[in-house]
Amino acid sequence: MIQPRFALLAVTSIFLLSACAIKPAETVTVYKSKNAVQCETSGMSVHDSANTLSSYGVTLKSSQCGVLTEVMFASVCGAKTGDIVIHDIGAREEALAGELGYTNIDSLKTGEVASGFAVVDCK
Repeated sequence: MIQPRFALLAVTSIFLLSACAIKPAETVTVYKSKNAVQCETSGMSVHDSANTLSSYGVTLKSSQCGVLTEVMFASVCGAKTGDIVIHDIGAREEALAGELGYTNIDSLKTGEVASGFAVVDCK
């Protein structure tokens, strides 16, 4: 028969060990338009975007450039483009990024569309 004292010790040990498990920080992916204008400006760079987020205390995990794939843009000087900047950030900072105009990338997904964007080389 197991002594009650040892049973309590075993249960307590398991509880404490599970509480000490290191959980990886959750991340979310956010995006924002580069505000590029055809024939005029390439818009905000991924570096400038990252600096803006960092200056407000958002922790960046990675950054890249992208383009919207499910939206049509007229091919004419002065028109907008579908160029976006994409950042992986800490999930706890998503609301702060939202205040700065960034949107969760999952909002681009629909039932038929897997992602709504494509990653491209930054220019």
